[in-house]
Amino acid sequence: MTSTNKSTNLDGWNDPPANLALSDNMSTKRVLLNKRVPFTNQDLSATNNPANVLVVPPPSATASVAATTASTDDATSAATEMLTIEAVNEIFQTQIEKLEKSSNIEKKILEDISKKFQVMQDEWQQNKLSLNTKQTLSNIFQELSSNNVQEAFDMHVLLVRNSSSEVVRFIVGIKRLIQELQRLPK
Repeated sequence: MTSTNKSTNLDGWNDPPANLALSDNMSTKRVLLNKRVPFTNQDLSATNNPANVLVVPPPSATASVAATTASTDDATSAATEMLTIEAVNEIFQTQIEKLEKSSNIEKKILEDISKKFQVMQDEWQQNKLSLNTKQTLSNIFQELSSNNVQEAFDMHVLLVRNSSSEVVRFIVGIKRLIQELQRLPK
């Protein structure tokens, strides 16, 4: 039995078959990736070679102090703005009451939203949520309490993008809450 694709001892494991018709844009030249680059005896760390000398300007003391102060201020303001789970629960109850008063929403939908919120509340209290996730959830409910429903929805989208595995068990309820609040007449 004669094979049209016989291998020789010179063929590599990833070489194309011998009978493969190469197109014009394919190269027939093999690149040897297992060959070492020859060592040169040039001293690349020599200071007399101007190409190897890096000139770095000295750090600006005012810029680093300003950056440190700004980051500390941001962290402090973010930490003070984060709501407790009790405050989030109060805002949630207020929003649910708003939806109940509209009477355009089915009771089953409200129950589903409440169940998902309970899952979120349990995970928050058991410290299963990261600080960033808690902060984002806090911001979402702050926006809802201020009737900034679109901003809350945008934050919800960011939360899903950044922490989807962490919020997968309850985020559908928050999304549905926001969507139902968007449908309310203004």
